[in-house]
Amino acid sequence: MSPRSLVADDEPDIRDFIGHVLERAGHVVTVAGDGAEVLEHTSVETFDLVVVDHHMPRMTGLAVADELRRSSPTTKVLIMSGDLDVGDAHQHFLPKPFNRREFVAAVETLLALP
Repeated sequence: MSPRSLVADDEPDIRDFIGHVLERAGHVVTVAGDGAEVLEHTSVETFDLVVVDHHMPRMTGLAVADELRRSSPTTKVLIMSGDLDVGDAHQHFLPKPFNRREFVAAVETLLALP
């Protein structure tokens, strides 16, 4: 079965790029423009993976990760940010900028965890 992934970034080009990379890797992808939209989607759908930018309107990536830890504990969350301090607060962190290969490696590593 294909992994179900949700990609959230307020930058449409980044969101589309990440969604495209995941689709090419066999994921079924849903996109969101901000953190609050992520929670709207996850309240009615189940996702294996949420890839979320940290700095977004209405809700940060860390706030989304904290909420998903409570509401959807089996969903894996990868936070992206140019703010390296975010990596101190969330263990599954990908610093921006990154290339396709780095992104795919981070996703594969995260999805392989129990």
